[in-house]
Amino acid sequence: YSISYVSCDGNACDMRTIEIPFDPPLHSAREVKSRLVEDHHRAFAPKFSWLVTDPMMRMLFGACILLGVGTVLGREELSKRVDDVPWADAIVTAVFGTSARFSNVVVGAWYFSLFAHTAEACYTAYFCKVSLKMKTGTIIKWALLNVCTGFPIMNKVTELVAVDRAGRLKK
Repeated sequence: YSISYVSCDGNACDMRTIEIPFDPPLHSAREVKSRLVEDHHRAFAPKFSWLVTDPMMRMLFGACILLGVGTVLGREELSKRVDDVPWADAIVTAVFGTSARFSNVVVGAWYFSLFAHTAEACYTAYFCKVSLKMKTGTIIKWALLNVCTGFPIMNKVTELVAVDRAGRLKK
């Protein structure tokens, strides 16, 4: 299957062709639309490997995990653990004043990031459903990744929406 299109850059335009292999091969022309829609959904599916391969996502995911661990430990236990390690106590005291204040900041940051990332995930899910017309399972994957990392995932979805809108405006 091949698609031909015109690509323009300034005043220079040229005709290009893309070959799209269907595996397994199509049996009839009636299968084209359903297979293209299937490929569309597969191409829009997020990859959980981004949590490791994308540096920004890796950093934010790690920070959220550390904040979550601190919150699960609780303010008192986290403060005690910081106080028990001399170098950690020195850093925390220099930056936050006391380990108790540090513990409060960790717990507050965890709840704030959970709220903010969940709000972003709802925004992302809305665009996935309304603009990009994704399946429910794919929307849930995007939202889950958004809760884990926040902005980098929402940014990927807004880029997809911008490309989709630009394509619709040209029609």
